[in-house]
Amino acid sequence: MPLDVTDQEVIKSLPRLADVYDAYGVQVNALPVDEIFSLYERTGFLYPDKAARLLPHLGQVKENWRRMLRRGESLLYVLTAGDEKQGRASIAVWRTAPNGWTSQHLVSENNPFASRAVMLSGSAASFLKGVDESHQNWFRPENRFPSRVFGSMVQTIGESFSSVQRHMYFALPRRLALPVQKGIRVVPYSPSHKEALCGIATAARGSVYVTAEELRGDVEFKAVDELYRSVGLRRTRRVWLAYREYKDEPIGAAIAYRGPLGVNFSYIENRCDLLLHPTVPDSDVPAVASSLLKAASSAYQGFELEAIPVITDQIAAAALTQLGAEFLRHYCQGIWLKGGQLRFYRHVDNFYSRLLSRAEKHATQETFVGY
Repeated sequence: MPLDVTDQEVIKSLPRLADVYDAYGVQVNALPVDEIFSLYERTGFLYPDKAARLLPHLGQVKENWRRMLRRGESLLYVLTAGDEKQGRASIAVWRTAPNGWTSQHLVSENNPFASRAVMLSGSAASFLKGVDESHQNWFRPENRFPSRVFGSMVQTIGESFSSVQRHMYFALPRRLALPVQKGIRVVPYSPSHKEALCGIATAARGSVYVTAEELRGDVEFKAVDELYRSVGLRRTRRVWLAYREYKDEPIGAAIAYRGPLGVNFSYIENRCDLLLHPTVPDSDVPAVASSLLKAASSAYQGFELEAIPVITDQIAAAALTQLGAEFLRHYCQGIWLKGGQLRFYRHVDNFYSRLLSRAEKHATQETFVGY
């Protein structure tokens, strides 16, 4: 993306990489895991439905966090700002792909200055490092604050380097006996399928998704799995493609992500992305979805949860319900690529500038009324 005058001014204003967190008053991995989770509880981030699904596995989840944090900023890092008196803010960032990261769990104890600091420092550090190919986050569309911040970022960054897509999150019982479907051929991924995989993923989710998920690179996550293995954990990805019998063009794909349980409190790290080509007739959707999920279920042998988290789109919603999956909620997947990192920084900075300006104006009005 060509740099405009504002981009160049932002670059000049950024501190050196070595000073970036200090410049924003942000600390990295300063809080023990128990304190981080306490912050999530105090801010209401662990709302009842989410807490109920997390609580039975809380001990394992915390241990997974501790293990990942042992690698410094290689697998997971937590940025915090503020203090007990003024209120803290925090954001966690974890490696989801070899060069891709998920930013999540943005919380604040009513301290917008602190939340602005963790957001901007993380974005500035990523830009200055110059090695992160993508970032993404997941948020519920009914959650007003992230929808306002991240839901509007494409307007600033542009469609070439960002996307925000609304998906549906289902829980598919792991022991569900899915029917065998005639006329649909499902094959496990091999390197010869790379172009086919990228083609179906582009048709279903767009080119930004393909780039962020690094589907043209290490599809099975062999390199990133080595990083996770160094702390006794795993990070893998398995893929299956669906074809109509005797046809060579895929009509769907299942991408099964596996990772340390609870890195994300909605278990996004273990999701199965169910992709169907937009041109698949409604009458064929149940067979394609069932065939792909039946194959992908093999990736969840020994999975700690009773249900597989499935992320899909409206095209497959009715079929999943008919198969016995439970719809849990809508989720938006926001993605911004390396080429849009500077514009993302500007977007966040502008949003918080307006927010803080309104807050200061409101405080001034209250002062005048008080007098």
